[in-house]
Formats: sequence, structure tokens, C-alpha cells
Amino acid sequence: MSGSQSDMRSEPIDEMLLIKYLLGDLSEEEQVRVEDRAFADADYRGALEAVEADLIDAYVRGELLPAERHGFERRFLISPQRRKKVAFARDLARVAAEAKAAESASSIRLSAWQALLRLVRGWNPVLQFAAGLAVLIFVVGSSLLAIQGVAMRSRVAVLETQRHDLQARTEGLQRQLGEEQARAGSLAAQLQQQQKAGGAPVPLVASLVLLPGLSRAESRREQLVLNPSAQIAHIEIQLEPGDNYPRFRAELRTLRGEEVLIRGSLPRRRATAGYSVSFDVPASALAEGQYELALKGLLNDQSLQDVGYYYFSVQKQ
Repeated sequence: MSGSQSDMRSEPIDEMLLIKYLLGDLSEEEQVRVEDRAFADADYRGALEAVEADLIDAYVRGELLPAERHGFERRFLISPQRRKKVAFARDLARVAAEAKAAESASSIRLSAWQALLRLVRGWNPVLQFAAGLAVLIFVVGSSLLAIQGVAMRSRVAVLETQRHDLQARTEGLQRQLGEEQARAGSLAAQLQQQQKAGGAPVPLVASLVLLPGLSRAESRREQLVLNPSAQIAHIEIQLEPGDNYPRFRAELRTLRGEEVLIRGSLPRRRATAGYSVSFDVPASALAEGQYELALKGLLNDQSLQDVGYYYFSVQKQ
């Protein structure tokens, strides 16, 4: 472990800094520092995830200040992955509120029943019969509430299962990303060896692999490193099973919205795991900084359908 990583892990965790990071209120240098520490320190990454969960819960409950809510909606909700987390938290909060309301209603009905029982003891038989009928109706209603409570708990269990499945899928994508990056590095090394052996000049290619669920999160940016001899940046986008459009269109721009290039009619190709879309970008067209890649599906009627937004940064050596 390097000295800088050890120093970073020894620093106390500043939750206010993490909140500002999630709301996009930090400078680029501070953002990179937070991301580097989260990548190297599992405890820090866990703290970041906990702050993110608390921030989502506060947003769902309407507890954020106006400025924080504006930053949350403007920066945090731009990621489809984060929007799914917010939708999950909103559903969970609604289920919890419904269960609490049902429990409160049952308690109120029990108190009313005790008062009614004391009153009925002094009634004549006819009124007691009517009261018995009312009790029967009450029992049936309580049974229906109990059934609804079971259904609510079942919905909570389903949501929790979906959350665990999503976490497992994210970990699988992280492993796949490591494998693809290793493969890209091996190909680059082979090209360099061919050049040193005196073969035909081969343009040096820098590769970047973008995975759904990871590269689509704005807070988790992949990095494309361009050394001085790199001439081409090869970008490969792994597709999800549902992304089965005939053709694709890629729109690359900076985070400030400046257009870099557009590639249309991109075919879907078989990859190591599933399918992918790839294209090349001249290295000279990429300056250091952060980029957003919009991938759209091209239908047979030439209309476009959003597939996802991917985020990465470019660093030049």
C-alpha cells in the first residue's frame, strides 16, 4: 500500500464533504480525491454509500432544504441508477407508512370495542343482538386488514430481494470491467511490441470499456489514459440484454454540453459477455476532462430511443 493511500485511510470521514460530493458542490480536484479514496478504502466507500442512502431517505421524506433539494434533483438524479434507488426508497417508505396506518387503525378499533362492550352490557336483548351483528362485521373488517398487512410485508420482502439482486449484479459488473480492462491493456502491449519489432506502423490504440450500471453512474467515472503516442481511442460499450436495437447512435460531449463527435448506425456485435457497441475516436479530439456519452437505439423507422448515459474522464500522460 502506498504512503498516499495510507494517509487517505487515516483521515477522518467528513460526512458533510460526502454530501457535497453527492450533490455536485465540490471542485473537480475534491471530487477526484473523494473517488480515489472510495476506490482504495472499503470503509470510506461504505460510508459514502451510507450517506447516499441517508440523502435519498431525506429527499423522499421531504426533509432537504430547498437548495439541497435543487442540487439533488439537478445533479444526483441525472443518473438512471440513482433514480432507481430513489424509486426503491419511495416505495419502501410508502409501504412502511401504510403498515403504520393499519396498525394505528387497529389500535383505535380495539379501544372502541372495549368501550362498546361496557355499554352493551346494560342494553336489552334486541339491542345486544344488533351489537353482536356489529361485532361480526368488525371481525370481518379486522381480518381484511390483517390480510392487507401480510401483503404489505410481502411487498417489502420483494423489494429487499430486488435490492440484493441489484447489489450482486453490480459486483459482477465490476469483475467484468476488470477483465475487459486487462484484455484492453494486453492488446495495447501487443501493438507496442509489433512496432518495436519493425513491422508495419500500427496506430497505438487506447481502449476504454463502459459497463451498464457502473459507467452509467455519474459518481463512478471510468478513466481513459492517453499517452503521447496514442492516436486512437477505442470505446466499447457493453449492452444489457434488453438493448436489442437494429442500430445504435453514440453522442459524445463534455459535461458542459460541448459536442465532441457523433457516430451513427453503429452495429451490435457479439462480445465476451453478451453484446457490445464500439467506435473509435481520434485521440487529438479528446482533451483532459470529464465526458458524457449518450447511447441511443435506432429503430427501423429512424426514430431514436434513449439507451443510457455513460460517464468517464480523460487523462493525458
